[in-house]
Amino acid sequence: MGNQNLSDLPMKVKLPEPDAGSRSHIEELIAKRRSVREYADRELSESLISRFLWATQGTSSKEGLRTAPSAGALYPLEVHIVIGEGSGLEPGIYRYVTEEHSLIQEIPGDMRKKLSEAALSQSMIINAPVSLVISVIYPRITSKYGKRGLRYAHMEAGHAAQNVYLLGVELGIGTCTVGAFEDEEVKKVLKMPANEDPLYIMPMGYI
Repeated sequence: MGNQNLSDLPMKVKLPEPDAGSRSHIEELIAKRRSVREYADRELSESLISRFLWATQGTSSKEGLRTAPSAGALYPLEVHIVIGEGSGLEPGIYRYVTEEHSLIQEIPGDMRKKLSEAALSQSMIINAPVSLVISVIYPRITSKYGKRGLRYAHMEAGHAAQNVYLLGVELGIGTCTVGAFEDEEVKKVLKMPANEDPLYIMPMGYI
C-alpha cells in the first residue's frame, strides 16, 4: 500500500446476512428463481396460461395500468403465445389482448419446431408445451422519448419477464429467457408486422 493513508481508502460496510427465517414470501420466490431448460411432459391448462399472460402485461388497475412498469405508461410491448400439442388450448400462435384479457389466434397449428429453428434450433423451445414471445413496437415509446425510448422498452421487457419467472416459481413452472434467435426469422414465424420486433422467447413448462 506504500504511503497511502488509510483514511483515503473507500469505506466498506459489511451488511447483515439475509435471514432465511425472516424472509417475506416474495423474497423466497426471488431466492428460488432460476432459468429452467427442461420440462415435464405435462400440459399447461388454460387457467395457468391466463395467469402468466396477466403477469406479463395484464391490467392491474381500473385506470388501465399494467402488471409491469412502463415509461410514461405507453406500453410498447406485445405478447404472443406459441402453443403446442398437449396444452390446454388449441395449438397455434396467439396474440394477447391486454384490454380484454383475451387471446386472438393468428396462426393455427403447432409452430414450435419452426420457432425453435428461428432460435438457432434450441431444443427447449420444441420440448416446452408453450412459449411466450415478448415483442416491441418501438414507435409507441420513441414518439415521446426518442432514442431513450429504446432503453425504456428493453427495461420494460425485463420487468415483464421477471414477473413470469416469479409466478413460475410459485406454481412450479420453469422458464428461460431466450435472446439468441434470428429476428427476421422469428418475425416470419409469427407473421409480425414490419414495425414490430421480437425481444424475448420464454419457453415454459412444469419442472
